[in-house]
Amino acid sequence: MGESGAGKSTLLNIIATLDQPTSGEIMLNGTDLSHLSENESSQFRREHLGFVFQSFNLLDTFSNRDNIYLPLVLSKKPHQFMDNKLKPLSKILGIEKLLDRQPSEISGGQKQRVAIARALITDPSILLADEPTGALDSNNSEKILNVFEQINERGQTVLMVTHSVQAASYAQRTLFIKDGKIYNKLYRGDQSRNQYLQKIIDSLTALENNEEVD
Repeated sequence: MGESGAGKSTLLNIIATLDQPTSGEIMLNGTDLSHLSENESSQFRREHLGFVFQSFNLLDTFSNRDNIYLPLVLSKKPHQFMDNKLKPLSKILGIEKLLDRQPSEISGGQKQRVAIARALITDPSILLADEPTGALDSNNSEKILNVFEQINERGQTVLMVTHSVQAASYAQRTLFIKDGKIYNKLYRGDQSRNQYLQKIIDSLTALENNEEVD
């Protein structure tokens, strides 16, 4: 979290190997991402990273099923492998009945669940989510955040950029960025979501007022 221009999306793009850092290292599972060639970066993204965007980024000419399969198609996986991966994932996300429809035929919240399935089908080391609820109403936002919470509890690491304190309150840890640096961090621990929400609000208020955080 942080103000516009603080560096949140830049950090996400560097982790995604889309941008290069001017200094320092980005390490993921022992791999220094800043030293990968362009071809190595492309392969690394396909095999280790999942992406969820505010705008869904689904291909309207593909069915929802084929949109989800796309990363595995690019990795030249056999169809039976893709089908076996999709079955449990579609059940978790509640999209079994949407797979053979087009993105244009489903709601925004459903599109985002399809996009999450596409991001997760490669079993990524980390799921990068950039304002994933930004284009959704409060009801669909809550559904998507519950999905993130559920897959996180199953062991999936999720790194989310958000302006929403409600969205951040679902996380286990919240980092606040200011001028490209970590300004503060919070851990939810055994706090309730409402308690953690208030902690986040207090930190954001301090950030805006240039105050020290307890």
